[in-house]
Amino acid sequence: MLLNEEERALRDSVRSFLEKKVAPVVAGHERARTFPWELLPQLYEFGYVRGGVPEALGGDELPMMMQAILMEEAGRCWGSLRTTVNVQGMVARTLAATANEEQRARFLDPLLAGRRFGWFGLTEPEAGSDAGSLRTTARAKGDGYVINGSKLYITNALGSDFGILFARVIGAEGTDHGVTALLVEKDESDFGVSDIPHMPLRSTTSCELSFQDTYVPAENVLGALGGGLGLGMKAINAGRLNMAMGAVGLSQACLEASITFCRQREQFGKALAGFQLVQQMVVEIATITETSRLLGYHAARAIDAGEPGRYECSMAKLYCGESAGRAATLAIQLHGGAGLMEESPVERYFRDAREATIPEGTSQMQILHLGKALLGQSALR
Repeated sequence: MLLNEEERALRDSVRSFLEKKVAPVVAGHERARTFPWELLPQLYEFGYVRGGVPEALGGDELPMMMQAILMEEAGRCWGSLRTTVNVQGMVARTLAATANEEQRARFLDPLLAGRRFGWFGLTEPEAGSDAGSLRTTARAKGDGYVINGSKLYITNALGSDFGILFARVIGAEGTDHGVTALLVEKDESDFGVSDIPHMPLRSTTSCELSFQDTYVPAENVLGALGGGLGLGMKAINAGRLNMAMGAVGLSQACLEASITFCRQREQFGKALAGFQLVQQMVVEIATITETSRLLGYHAARAIDAGEPGRYECSMAKLYCGESAGRAATLAIQLHGGAGLMEESPVERYFRDAREATIPEGTSQMQILHLGKALLGQSALR
């Protein structure tokens, strides 16, 4: 049995809420390229964002399996929602793991209450897959740091009032202390934010952040100097599983839309569902969806069993992301010309599926991580 009674109850309750409260507003927000931020606190009641935070710090401390179910249902409903709660969850996990008491009061507590929203600033123009080559610097000056550099493709930075910035800290004596995480507040530090128009996830922003002598106080350093990469990679591992499960949900949505359409649409005097080649495509979507789900659930169960889960999360991210693209392609083909129209949900699924193979590590990077684990040799360095 894939899910126990408690897990099925969570799936059913969150699916019901998403279908009643979120699904009806998706098309309007997609057209306007806006996002209903006011709905997020209601979703947190199911365990979104709070699920990865210990109860002692105000979270729900859900098993990873339940968090996987939540992300699958978000992906089935709306890709922009899935990526938004994924990023907020990464920020919450990082704060919970490292923030001191004062930082938790300023950032984590209001984040979990839905009063504040954060961005996760790791990627740069010259540092995406190679996170260790970050060029953004934070130089010690007085009682704080002066930041110079830029970040790229930072999700929802326009809709957030603070963020976790990863920069290379340079001490007053010129010593490179390594990549460090810093909390940057929009109202406290002056920096540029601009949206870059993009193909998928139209209700999110994908931003470039520009820092030119931006001041950040020393009390905003998150964790130890030089400990930033470890923090970032730990959050990204969970993010990979979230991405994988969101892709499973998207594939499921493609399957459901295709079944409905093929039963209703008629050609040559009978429903499309009665044609052999149509059945072959629908069966392929169903098969890769179920296989993806099993890989994602396996990764979640591994983490719940006390394993690091890096290997399992990478494999799930690779397969589920690639499979979502295939499922969306087949769904478009089954819908024919109707699938190319923006009024059809599969048009959005197709755009959103293309994103599933890139953030939190491209498919190619997942292959290299898996290859190193299997063969004992890195193809990178």
